[in-house]
Amino acid sequence: MNRFIGNNQNNYKPDMNLTVDEQLFPTKVRCKFTHYIVYISKPDKFGIKFVLASDANSKYIIKNFSYLGKEESRSLSIPFGEFVVLQIVEALTRCWRHVTTEDNFFTSASLATKLLAKRITLFGTIRGNRRELPKLAKSAKDKMERFSTVLYKSNNFTLTIYKSKPSKNVTILTSNQKIVEIDNGRK
Repeated sequence: MNRFIGNNQNNYKPDMNLTVDEQLFPTKVRCKFTHYIVYISKPDKFGIKFVLASDANSKYIIKNFSYLGKEESRSLSIPFGEFVVLQIVEALTRCWRHVTTEDNFFTSASLATKLLAKRITLFGTIRGNRRELPKLAKSAKDKMERFSTVLYKSNNFTLTIYKSKPSKNVTILTSNQKIVEIDNGRK
């Protein structure tokens, strides 16, 4: 697998837009890095977990991170999701890129700050109960009406909270939007 990814990196120049997501390779082998993941919609529950970075336009795999147990090189002060994304995009820091994380496990404000220092912008859903979110954002989500949007803007980040269902809010963190507009028109 490492040889395949190495050939991909040597022979393919990725576009500006990248996605980072996890993939479960199904297996019933008993080893210390086999995962059990509870997803009702997924057909396989056991397997080896990979985190993949791929080109958003061509779907070509650029780099992977296979989770094989406790990572010795990771400091305990760095969250695991943040560590994985930083490892994956380590070789892609030479020019401006846009990374979209497909899972709220990876997205955080501290990760977005570290990626901006490496000239990489971040876009992804973030858990609404994260400590780093402002208290206003946590309290506003309870008072929101259905189909309403709340925006929070700081120097480098935009936090968008959208209420699509009575008990469901989608919170999106982005570091690549300079201007945010809300279109109140119909689809």
